[in-house]
Amino acid sequence: MRLCAGLTGPSALAAKPTLITTISSRNRANFRTLSKRSIASVKQHIVSSTTGRPSIVAAAGDATTNSPPATATACVETGLKQFEQGDAQGALKLFQRALELNPNDDEARAALYNSACAFTKLKRWDEAANAVISAVNDRNLKLAVALRDPDLAQLRERREWTAALGRVTGGISNNSYVKLRAEAKAPLRLPRIFLFSGLAAGAGLGLLIITARLVAATRGGDGAPDLQESIQNFAINSGALALFIFLLLRDFKGQGKDQIIVEREEKLATLQVNLGPGRTVPLAAFRGSTRPIILTGSKGQINKALASAEPFRQDLRLRGISLVPVVFSEEDPGEKLRRLKVELAAENLVGGISDSSLSSASSSQPQGFASTNTSTAASTASKLSKSGVTNNETDKEVGSLGQVPKEDRRWQLKPSNLEEWSEWVAEQTKSAGITSPGDNYYVQVQMDGSVRASGAGIPPWKKFLDDIPPLDDVRTKFTDGGNII
Repeated sequence: MRLCAGLTGPSALAAKPTLITTISSRNRANFRTLSKRSIASVKQHIVSSTTGRPSIVAAAGDATTNSPPATATACVETGLKQFEQGDAQGALKLFQRALELNPNDDEARAALYNSACAFTKLKRWDEAANAVISAVNDRNLKLAVALRDPDLAQLRERREWTAALGRVTGGISNNSYVKLRAEAKAPLRLPRIFLFSGLAAGAGLGLLIITARLVAATRGGDGAPDLQESIQNFAINSGALALFIFLLLRDFKGQGKDQIIVEREEKLATLQVNLGPGRTVPLAAFRGSTRPIILTGSKGQINKALASAEPFRQDLRLRGISLVPVVFSEEDPGEKLRRLKVELAAENLVGGISDSSLSSASSSQPQGFASTNTSTAASTASKLSKSGVTNNETDKEVGSLGQVPKEDRRWQLKPSNLEEWSEWVAEQTKSAGITSPGDNYYVQVQMDGSVRASGAGIPPWKKFLDDIPPLDDVRTKFTDGGNII
């Protein structure tokens, strides 16, 4: 969808019309017809005038000449034609020129929005998102227009778009979203904080009064309070104040921990996966439809984990599980250790055994290891090949609502930018107390983006099948599927 801007007459200006119009791509060839259809399509939003329509037609006449358009409206209309002809770069220049020609609100709104469409076509994601947000915040564009426009479909899949939504007027910032999710983890924490704060304030005030009475009691004299009673009340109020402060500090500490966890989960949501040539989407796009399991380690360790998942693949897919293998090293530590043992054994045989024995030993030991290793690798490769575990494979038998199309919810998701994934895994393993970077590690993520389980080694597939309900199970809605904020 592109927005068309036009000039209006005095009567339309008095009524403050909104001249953002939806232009049908089938009618752009005949611009005069287009003008009529554009105005008719937004009758409910536009106060028509006799001077409004000729102004747009006049702009179209200017576009046919070789001279550059002289008005903002002409720039927008000419840019729309070039955009439809596939010249996004040329159209972008015209839209930006329109913004330099002192446009009114309607013209600026159309120029900004169409610039976003051109930026998206050119894969300039940050600039596209900024243009949309500027049109929404500064020029009163309805965000729903951008949410439905097929020309912005690629942008809506990007993490730049997700980040930009936090800057929309009335939107939720990332910090606010983190706090909301942290509170959702412990919904009774906030009421407890208010309750304990009030009780602590009351205990503190009572302690001040009792302290004054205790001082008066220790001085004695006529009318002095009873010393024993004052000491007892002082102890009670001191203990109550200490208890409420302890409970408050515990809740504040828990709140801080939950916010750190949620921040790490939100950072995970921004990590991207490749879905094909030129198509990269954040993991957040799979929320509500997929439970990713992240596998990290060497290539050999991940191959073993993938092979171990094959017997349970169909049941795992029914639970919306997709695997994200993050390979940190092409070399398998186990393979390296076995080779080292063979080399040490060969060195120990030198000097104490005859050449024939050495030859026999060397032929038996290494050849036996190589044979076993080769057969294991061949068996694993055969299993992976027969099962069809590839990055391009799609599973169409699982259907549920989500941000990404059904065919994109694959058995394997290929991570993009391994450096970002490595940084996140390092933070996650550190919080779990695992410091060795070479350890095989897994993280199971729920549909709401929260981390449900993690640990070293191969994931416990059987336990996952027992604990995680299928997508069509009612438990899914009341566990992780219905908790998305």
